[in-house]
Amino acid sequence: MRVLVTHPGRQHSHQAALALQRAAMLAGYWAGVPATAEQARRVPPAMRRRFSRYAPVAIAPELARWFPLTPSLRRAGDALLARGGAARVDLLACRIFDLWAAAGLRRVAADAVIACEISALATFRAARRLGIATILDAPSLHHRAQDRLHGTTDPPGLHRRITRIKDREIALADQVLTVSNLARDTYLEAGVPAGKVHALMLGADLELFTPGGAAARNDGRFVFLFCGATIRRKGFDLLLGAFDRIAGELPAARLRVVGPRGDAASALLDGGRGDRIAVRGPVGQPELADELRGADCLVLPSRNDSFGMVVPEALASGLPVLVSEMVGAKELVVPGRNGWIVPAGDASALAERMAWCVRNPHEVRAMRERCRASAEAATWPAYHRRLTELLRAVVPKREAA
Repeated sequence: MRVLVTHPGRQHSHQAALALQRAAMLAGYWAGVPATAEQARRVPPAMRRRFSRYAPVAIAPELARWFPLTPSLRRAGDALLARGGAARVDLLACRIFDLWAAAGLRRVAADAVIACEISALATFRAARRLGIATILDAPSLHHRAQDRLHGTTDPPGLHRRITRIKDREIALADQVLTVSNLARDTYLEAGVPAGKVHALMLGADLELFTPGGAAARNDGRFVFLFCGATIRRKGFDLLLGAFDRIAGELPAARLRVVGPRGDAASALLDGGRGDRIAVRGPVGQPELADELRGADCLVLPSRNDSFGMVVPEALASGLPVLVSEMVGAKELVVPGRNGWIVPAGDASALAERMAWCVRNPHEVRAMRERCRASAEAATWPAYHRRLTELLRAVVPKREAA
């Protein structure tokens, strides 16, 4: 069996490609982000900073293709953010990538293609004509669940167009790959047949993410860490509200924010916090590992997070986690042993648990060894094994032409 992986960015698509390559099942890896060191060297100087957090992937050069127009369009879309044009440009970038991948299908010997949502429609139509199995990479909750949980900031017409594309992709997909049972359940609730929707938990690099740092700190501070875009979907506004509730009575509390600026970042402009909150922009994986090692507790109070990659990375770093019930990676959390789960959208419950952590730092830090052990269930080798076993089971063999 030979499987092609396409993605307009990266997310975890490179891990799928690595899994297939190691199993001698990879037909190709086509992406909007340079994958190999050779491709990275061809990035124009003006765009190198944008790709600096993407390390080269050990994909055979002859199997890797890069479509640089996608990130170029997305970069232009970023400039339109203030005028509301970024979402339209991002959709355009995904659609152009999709058409490019669809046009190349005839030139690759593949039994199946894995394509990411919003960039799979043309690819799946072409694959169906060629007798290639279609597998949808669905990294988010079903769009109906997203709308119910937090709505959208996209213009109504654009939002309807995006959901139509997603529905058509789901209909054309032979299989749908979600990243958690939470995400899978939202597809079942939307009426997608259970037999074609699968949950594959993602992983963490246990060699990069290792314990250390905060356990030896003795400065009296208790550091909460938020890693991700500062957006409402990830509950960043809830986190700031909860932190403000406890900061007055608990001077030891600190908050570090690591990640790109998002739609809730303006709440950081409110004064009165002094140096209690430190903000850092997007970082690469090694810098993220250092941040996790230096904190006392990861906080991810998302209203909707189909997985939350930083959760297994934090656990692998020996860091207890405080997540909402709408974080898919809650599957890894055993309350009271390696972290806590609070109701989504409940700033009071979040503040109460954060206050308990600050008042009981020794109990929190005593969890570190158990955190590391719990991450063993969410490694990339485990994900590689689950993915290849699933594909062997669900992708039919093509008859010889």
